[in-house]
Amino acid sequence: ISPVSSYNNYYDAPKPAHREVVLKKKFSWRNYPELEAFLIGNRDDYLQHSALNYTTIQKQYNNKLTERLIELASQHGYAFDKEDFTFTAIRDRIRCYYKSYVQSSRKK
Repeated sequence: ISPVSSYNNYYDAPKPAHREVVLKKKFSWRNYPELEAFLIGNRDDYLQHSALNYTTIQKQYNNKLTERLIELASQHGYAFDKEDFTFTAIRDRIRCYYKSYVQSSRKK
């Protein structure tokens, strides 16, 4: 099953019993500590894979990381807005998060 089709199935999956928070286009990771902690916890692996420069291994890793983040979000009652986010858009937001980290690290 492709990441994109599994993401589409995510919208059809049963929702958590508690109220769902919809993540809009301009959300900040820091406002969702479970998601930011996931990104921080996976940072070293992400940066190692990003050094592989667009190989199949890197692409597979990024897709799996995105799938795991979407699942974690769902477990915590967060949903990415269907109007703002495709699977690719979520993957790009993750990439931008790590890119910002690298850029801020270089400034220090």
